[in-house]
Amino acid sequence: MDGKEKEEKGKPRKEGAIAYMARNSVATNLLMLVLLGGGIFTMYNIQKEVFPEFQLDFVEVSVAYPGASPAEVEQGVLQPVEEAVRGVQGIKEIVSEASEGSGDISIELVAGSERMKAFQDIDQAINRIRTFPDDIERPEVRLQSRQRDVIQIGLYGPADIWTLRQLAERLRTLLLNNPNITQVELGNVPEYETRIEIPRRNLQKYNLTLGQVADIIRQSSNDVPAGAVQTQSGEILLRMQERKQWAKEYGNITVVSSESGANVALKDIATITDGFEETGFHGQFNQENYVELRIFRIGDQSPLEIADAVGTIVENFQLPPGVKYRTDSNRAADYRERLSLLTENGILAILIVLIILTLFLERRLAFWVMMGMTVSFVGGIIFLPLIGISVNMISMFGFLVVLGIVVDDAIVVGENVYEYRQKGLS
Repeated sequence: MDGKEKEEKGKPRKEGAIAYMARNSVATNLLMLVLLGGGIFTMYNIQKEVFPEFQLDFVEVSVAYPGASPAEVEQGVLQPVEEAVRGVQGIKEIVSEASEGSGDISIELVAGSERMKAFQDIDQAINRIRTFPDDIERPEVRLQSRQRDVIQIGLYGPADIWTLRQLAERLRTLLLNNPNITQVELGNVPEYETRIEIPRRNLQKYNLTLGQVADIIRQSSNDVPAGAVQTQSGEILLRMQERKQWAKEYGNITVVSSESGANVALKDIATITDGFEETGFHGQFNQENYVELRIFRIGDQSPLEIADAVGTIVENFQLPPGVKYRTDSNRAADYRERLSLLTENGILAILIVLIILTLFLERRLAFWVMMGMTVSFVGGIIFLPLIGISVNMISMFGFLVVLGIVVDDAIVVGENVYEYRQKGLS
């Protein structure tokens, strides 16, 4: 036994990470400073969002077929699309739905497949279809994505829906001018629509048909490329900007012209009004018209910065008498409350450990146990961006759960260290 003990003493002693840190205080202190400094720097630069982003493995196809019955939509639209995309790799399931005047196809992709490649293959397969009916509109193919708004603001009051929409669009323009806000959408309001009503007697008077008038309007309200002109300084592109949006612009379209130079404008034979789609929906609040604005977070934007910017702009926005605004949803406020809860609990836990260990053990030990907790949490933030995790409601909840575990372990470890030191160990 004595020989074995001497042989073991002669062998080089293996040390773990904790033993190495205990014997090399300089390296330990440098590592502590790196973790603290890096954690604080990461706090200000890490991506902040209310909930983590995730991708949906779905491609949606929408095809409008005005005036068609569900059976005609199924036979003329849905079946050709299903046959065209069936051979695309990466498709798990195809679900189609035919309704009056339109058809929708939802294509689920295999988990882990390349979403963009599958989306492009599906789009190309649909564009190659030549058996669509002549009356359908261009198919819309889009990769499904999920976005969560940060704030929802509503304008309401005794004003008509036209006035409220104009106010909402002015407010949206002001919001988008702020560098912290990128996407603002209007909700609970129908789309604009220009109505042109022509009495039959006016059509007969000028020997016109509705189809002829529609063709004239279509040809006179599009931007048309007019070629290019070569100059010494370069090429100049020419384009006729004839796009029209409002009733006053449509009214100036010439529908009849004579050799004598007399022209008949559309406003001379028709009643043209600006309004909204009859099938559109607009909201109400307290039996008053209501328009909603939804502000989204895009990219690296912070929900707290967006909320502060929105609050400042809305408070300074001039509203007509009787028109008011209200905040329907504020996810940034929930995010701020969760962040405050995590910060307050973290500080409180550190103070509790410091006070308890100081009273029952010793001050120096309490201080270093407290520093260990601080370094653990602050230094842990460095690794969040490396593994693709942002500061969001879920990750902050995880920190809250771990906080209680770390507090319990810190007290147990501190008491154990104190016991060994009482025995004369160092």
